[in-house]
Amino acid sequence: MKSQGWIIGTVSGIGILGLAATSGLVMLAHRFVDELTRPHQALNDKDFQWGMPPSMPDPPSSQQRSLMFHAPHGPLLCGEFWAQPQPAPTVVICHGYRVSRGQLRSVAALEHAFGYNVLLFDFRGHGESESVATSGGNAEVHDLQAALTVAAQQPETLPGKIILHGFSMGASIALLSLPHPQVAAVIADSPYARLDEILSSIVHWHLTANSSSWRPALRRLRLVFPAVAWCTVAVSRLVFRLRFGHALIARPELGLKRWKSRSKAAIDGRYPPILLIHGMRDEMVPLSHAHRLVAAARANNLPLEAYFVDGAGHCEAYGHDPEGYIAALQRFVLRELGGEPNHPTPGRRQAHAPTNPAAGSSRDSRGVSLPLPSS
Repeated sequence: MKSQGWIIGTVSGIGILGLAATSGLVMLAHRFVDELTRPHQALNDKDFQWGMPPSMPDPPSSQQRSLMFHAPHGPLLCGEFWAQPQPAPTVVICHGYRVSRGQLRSVAALEHAFGYNVLLFDFRGHGESESVATSGGNAEVHDLQAALTVAAQQPETLPGKIILHGFSMGASIALLSLPHPQVAAVIADSPYARLDEILSSIVHWHLTANSSSWRPALRRLRLVFPAVAWCTVAVSRLVFRLRFGHALIARPELGLKRWKSRSKAAIDGRYPPILLIHGMRDEMVPLSHAHRLVAAARANNLPLEAYFVDGAGHCEAYGHDPEGYIAALQRFVLRELGGEPNHPTPGRRQAHAPTNPAAGSSRDSRGVSLPLPSS
């Protein structure tokens, strides 16, 4: 009888501990989803560490116009269009998570100065767009599709000459979106291959940071943090789907496969080439994600060129090597859209573009000017 009582007590204790652990994970998952989806939680300038071009003057007000448009069955989005005096290719800039279009105005100014129209817009829950939940990728695909429709409707946009230039989350969204007949090329700077891995890293980081004041004996619990982080994200997927009715985890590496399986009829088998940019010391989105995207493109026979920058962190490729970044964009855009190199502005160095290495390699390039787009 005593042994039976001990067994029953042990099983009951384990059950109570399991219930407590499960309840704790559910509570942690709810809190995580709350934080992940909370709109308008922008990074301040101090925390915004991306290496962006230096500030440049905006184009004259006569060449700017504000835009407001709806995502399909979704929120109201805000943006702006910077037009050229004559028809030209249009660059659609896609910002990252908790970053707004305002923080990428220097990118827009640089690209406009070299002869492109530019469309800047805020994804849902960011900047001036409607305050609704964000998802980090899947829901925002609809926002980008709406922005592409608006870009194609602008009278200054040359048909079939839209370039997507995305950063971080925005780059991932560009790869998640099915090819659009008006898109000629995609520039993806620091995208992730799977969102769940990034989210697990974030949970692990927060757990570690919050345990810094623990007593040494309790710090041994850090050994289970990777498992807790993984479980938290797993439960968060269910919580998110129950709240919002769609999947949380975006997987651009599978998105590239869908390019082949779901878009052949729409664009007659023509797929926009991709320039994949990644810092080799990116701790937010490790370089392994870029390698997996390269592998996915190769497996599906999609045109992709990789430009990896040694020593650069997350979205720091331009800031680490501005001339190399511009050279990579020049070679890519010239090949895909045609045109001639622009004459350098006074004080800007000009050198020869580097040769085109195999996809997936890094290079040390020297600067040239961006090309003028062909009409």
